[in-house]
Amino acid sequence: MNSGYLTGVIPRIEAKQEHLDLASRAKSIETVMLDYPHARRLDQNGVNLADIDVELILTSTVPDETLEEWFPARELAFAKRVGADAIVPCDRPVYNSDARSQRIETVQTYVADLKEFVPKFQSAGVEVVPLVKGETEYERRLCYEAFAELGLTGLAYYCVQYFSYGFRYKALLERIHRIAREFEPENMMLIGFQSENLVSDFPPCVTGAAGQRWLRKFNPRNMSVETAVRQYDVWSQQVESALAIGQAPLYAFTNSRGWA
Repeated sequence: MNSGYLTGVIPRIEAKQEHLDLASRAKSIETVMLDYPHARRLDQNGVNLADIDVELILTSTVPDETLEEWFPARELAFAKRVGADAIVPCDRPVYNSDARSQRIETVQTYVADLKEFVPKFQSAGVEVVPLVKGETEYERRLCYEAFAELGLTGLAYYCVQYFSYGFRYKALLERIHRIAREFEPENMMLIGFQSENLVSDFPPCVTGAAGQRWLRKFNPRNMSVETAVRQYDVWSQQVESALAIGQAPLYAFTNSRGWA
């Protein structure tokens, strides 16, 4: 895997011209992330995504009702047609509130999709950034075994659910440290968490942060593109510096049966 897709600050952009302008003009932006609905909107509006001057990661991390429309074969066809460089594919919702048997079944289906479609994405020249799914180590190990079989040494983790209802930062931090210990990935990308003040708390394997924190800080719709670009470049350097620190606190390596 090209670990460059899992490294640095990756803005998750929308189907808006000012977002494309920012991506093309900010010196620090090498890769952008687009979810399927926004990518499809741009494509339908005549924007040739292959002509964007930065690397493009497509992501399946979209609302559940939208995700139902994007079965893996459709993801593959779309990624090939728009010339995506990488993809976070095949997502399926797994919730702690689900019955354990349901979660296991969902993860098993997700893993089966990966085993079938990762080689097809790779044959099409699209790098795969797999999500690790599961609320228990047993469930996550189903993913790890598939990653190992497919030769995938990096992964992504979707963080948004930790902030949809309250601020569950500690739970997220503990989960990431646990995954780092369980699988020992070469690289790991957080999706939906880009705090310049907190990413240094995560283990050294966390090398990338994708999301829209940048949009809440300096929305190019509310200021000139020049100002947004300047502020983005300064902010992204702060996040890059924090990512480079990485922490391995002692509690990450102790018995953690109390973790969620």
